[in-house]
Amino acid sequence: MNDIKALSKVYLINMLSNKFVFIFNLLFPTVFFLYNHLHSLSNPKGYFSQNTLAVLSCFWAYIIIVTIINNVIVSVIAWRESGFYKQLFFIVGSKWKILTALFLVQLIVINLELLVFNIIVMIVYQYWHTGYLLAGLLVTLLVALPVAFICSLLFMLKVKIESINIFTSIILFVSFLYVTLPDGSNTSELLFLVNPVLYIADTAYLMLLFVFKHTVHIEIMFAWLGVTALYLVLGWFAISKLTVNAIADRA
Repeated sequence: MNDIKALSKVYLINMLSNKFVFIFNLLFPTVFFLYNHLHSLSNPKGYFSQNTLAVLSCFWAYIIIVTIINNVIVSVIAWRESGFYKQLFFIVGSKWKILTALFLVQLIVINLELLVFNIIVMIVYQYWHTGYLLAGLLVTLLVALPVAFICSLLFMLKVKIESINIFTSIILFVSFLYVTLPDGSNTSELLFLVNPVLYIADTAYLMLLFVFKHTVHIEIMFAWLGVTALYLVLGWFAISKLTVNAIADRA
């Protein structure tokens, strides 16, 4: 436990020294939201429609998955390629402690990012609802770990650090592109199993529907449990294969 606390402090200091990453994690979606809702500033709705909840769930999905990929997955890959991960491993002696400390720090970051974004949303709509803020917290706690696990599959790719950012950008673009598929289609149902963006967005949407419309979809909850279990199993396998050796050392 002391190792995890010490590592968390190191990660926090390192993260605060590189604030540029927050441009993609928080600033970009916030500015994009404001740009598309400028009319609401002069004519606030005072409520969230069902369509608004669906749109907000996609913004949440962006913030969550981009933070996890940039601040957790890509960071670990960069550490591995630079040799920093090997140094940490020799000091701590456990990959799980290294990853746990990093994940906990980023879990706090995600919640803070969502809190800032959600407050801005409520200001724009002139609609204040504590349940909306609580829903953001619950969604993060539900999806952050499974998404981090499934994204750990990137550890297994033999992609050098020079190419990883381009590669992850392509993955994110394709993932968000498929979110626009019509609901209920066979393709959409299949992509729910393999697309973490859709997984987060659907979880967020169901949570928001529960908070604002008091509706529960039991059959989707069982599907969600199955997908979550699949993500955890695949992620556990990927992390178990994570080594301290850089791609260049294994080539």
